[in-house]
Amino acid sequence: MKDHADNAHVTAEWVRRPLADLGGAAPADAVADADARHKLDDLLIELAGHYVRLTSLGLPAVDPADIRKALGIEALAPAAPRMPARVVRPGPIKRNQLLDELGTALTGGDVDSVAYFNTQSNAVEHFMHNLGDQENARISEADANPDMKKISPVTTEIRYGIMSDFITMVEDINIAGRLRSAISGKGAFRRFREAVDEDDTLRRRWLGYRTKRHYHLALDWLNANGFTPEGITGGDYDWEPTPEGARAATAAAKPADSKSGDHKTEAKHAEKPDAAPDPPTTGEEPAQSAEQNSATEEVAASTN
Repeated sequence: MKDHADNAHVTAEWVRRPLADLGGAAPADAVADADARHKLDDLLIELAGHYVRLTSLGLPAVDPADIRKALGIEALAPAAPRMPARVVRPGPIKRNQLLDELGTALTGGDVDSVAYFNTQSNAVEHFMHNLGDQENARISEADANPDMKKISPVTTEIRYGIMSDFITMVEDINIAGRLRSAISGKGAFRRFREAVDEDDTLRRRWLGYRTKRHYHLALDWLNANGFTPEGITGGDYDWEPTPEGARAATAAAKPADSKSGDHKTEAKHAEKPDAAPDPPTTGEEPAQSAEQNSATEEVAASTN
């Protein structure tokens, strides 16, 4: 009874307390404002993920359902299960350096760099934003060179979808539920990495799956731009063109409006990506630096 009373007290205090996430409004006041209500729903989704994680560890936590009850609002209707955007067959993958580099560039790469595909050498070339005027001049030259095609990263919605698709393949409903909670709310990418890192088998499976999906993105991009590097055949990677892949590749293939002076700003925008469709918002951290360190593990994961 004491725990229940304590939780009721915390809930009552929480709904009356002004919160920065709600623009300084208290949850009790945010209910009546359309914009603030949307932020409140996002916040409660994030709290639901925290609640699942804390209770699974045996730690005390307030159930967001109790907060909703105190506010007199209904929980959001669960989203309909989404079908995976691409079918990925289990098994080893034929490694390819170009697809590795192109897949990394398309999914964010290093936010301090900009990547181009050299159509003469069929190689990905990287230029750094923060190395001064000489490097900026090289970026300007690459922009003006018809043999250099800029690689713009795909949207966060697509990257988020890869995580979500992977979860649909996890047979254990408890693990799948934990992963689904991890990608709810802000910080989804970071929490997902932390969740899969808790289980080595799951982690290796994720790395192999992610590699295949990155390869599919790379093949979509090459196909959308009409590039056919020698030695790369879609059938080797269970790849075939799809409408979804074509749209993603077309968006990533569009030339940037800005030139060298705006490249750093563009990279910062990439670091704070678009909102994902499920949940309503997902904060994003620079994910690739940690992921790139696992390249060796990806090789092992994809060959086992």
